[in-house]
Amino acid sequence: MELITLSIGYIVNTLAKNAEVQTAVDDFVSASAKWIRSWFSGSDDENVIDELQENPESVEAKETLKDNLQQMTRDEDFKEKLSKWVREYEKPNPSLKNVLDSVELEIQGNINVGDKDGGGQQFDQKNVIRKSKIKGGGDFNLGDLSS
Repeated sequence: MELITLSIGYIVNTLAKNAEVQTAVDDFVSASAKWIRSWFSGSDDENVIDELQENPESVEAKETLKDNLQQMTRDEDFKEKLSKWVREYEKPNPSLKNVLDSVELEIQGNINVGDKDGGGQQFDQKNVIRKSKIKGGGDFNLGDLSS
């Protein structure tokens, strides 16, 4: 499929997702929305992003986006960045299980993170704690816990 056509669909989906994501921020979606918005900063079509976020089905806004993308992709550097972004967008979302991110926990007693059985299912990220503080008053286990 053509770069412009793919980009329009993915941009509209990204902007719609960004409007929906309030507390659990998806880094890729947020960074993408900021990058897309920067394309129009100070231009006559600056409001097209807001229009697409509010009404992702707007034919007029999609046409404005298409016209702008056709102009912007004449710049080979921009075209390459857009192509890279489209490839990233097409990657499957990572599968996650038992991921704690940016939490602060203080628990009196034992802390166990993981499964009682492996279940055989594969995950891209499993039993991960990042940017978090955990205080426990006993043992700490992370991972698939045997019965």
